[in-house]
Amino acid sequence: MLSILLTLIGAALAFGTTGYLILALWCVARFRTRVPQASDATPPVTVLKPLCGAEPGLYECLRSFCELDYPTFQIVFGVRERDDPAIAVVERLVAEFPELDFTLVVDDTVHGLNLKASNLVNMRAAARHDILVVSDSDVLVRPDCLRQVIGALAPDVGAATCLYRAAPAPGFGPRLGALYVNDWFLASAVVDATLSDVDYCFGPVTAIRAEALERIGGFARLTPLLADDFMLGRLIKEQGYRVALVPYLADTEVADDLASLVAHELRWARTVRSLKPLEYALSVFMQALPLAAVCAILASSAIVGAMVALGLSLRVALHYLVQWRMRPQAPPAPWLLPLREVLCLAIWVASYFGDRVTWRGRELRVGRAGLLMPPAPRRAASSVGMAPPRRAEDVVS
Repeated sequence: MLSILLTLIGAALAFGTTGYLILALWCVARFRTRVPQASDATPPVTVLKPLCGAEPGLYECLRSFCELDYPTFQIVFGVRERDDPAIAVVERLVAEFPELDFTLVVDDTVHGLNLKASNLVNMRAAARHDILVVSDSDVLVRPDCLRQVIGALAPDVGAATCLYRAAPAPGFGPRLGALYVNDWFLASAVVDATLSDVDYCFGPVTAIRAEALERIGGFARLTPLLADDFMLGRLIKEQGYRVALVPYLADTEVADDLASLVAHELRWARTVRSLKPLEYALSVFMQALPLAAVCAILASSAIVGAMVALGLSLRVALHYLVQWRMRPQAPPAPWLLPLREVLCLAIWVASYFGDRVTWRGRELRVGRAGLLMPPAPRRAASSVGMAPPRRAEDVVS
């Protein structure tokens, strides 16, 4: 009886995963990575770059925005502390590009638990144009980025956002992280955009109409939320605007070691689970092959084993299709796919056990609808049989 049950469970998991991979192959194959501009207009733009520390590659990423092929744009950099090492990078760019319109905002005013959104609130007053582009600090773009993204701002579009692909820094953790971004996140985002209207934004590059931003209450509306970029699109959509997904791929470098990578991905997993609980539960089929393989072994089922082999073949095919269509700056690594899928499944399971997340060294909790909350007090260790708690920044529960 147990063998039959394991066979049925394994077959269901393998069948669901195979179905998803076939769908992903179809969506990625037909995804256009460039489209003609919706408009030839090039209105003045303010680019908002919230910064925190001089992370690896910061100069190269910020410099790519200084080389944009666009007639009129302002770049506003924002930091919270006067001794932030990112300021030295900004000063280097100001000296290197004296012809550009730069503004540096240093303001430690906190408007909510989301410090990035608080930074954007502080930076907003320095913006001189009605089209705003919000971009994370670790993003590398090509000179045509603004023309592509701004060109998608049709009259009924409140925000235009774009996807991103990853390149790994040297090391094992970065390779696994980039593999997740390219083969799991990017492929699933293309599937989602193919099957339904987009109602969310992504952090790398998002253009926003100022009027749409003000109608949702400005950046202050995002300060209590963890997924500020995701919720920005959803809130704008609720005001009657469309959100456009621009088939332009920005680049980002993954530099996290394995421990930091797991903490980062667990934070994102718990965020998505709080925002889209049903869709997140069904996302198990994006990484269910290891569990199906265990069922096949325990049940000695050749049928389930064959289905798992088919699923793995499709996963490898998707890997090479992403390499061909999306052209990430990461070499093919099909031998890492089984390990990466095991890690994805482990993080998916772990996301259901706890609500704590670690974000830039701060421990927080994520509640319903992505609401950020301070961490609950930890119980004091008793004097009998209990070790003292570790440092908060070392723990993700």
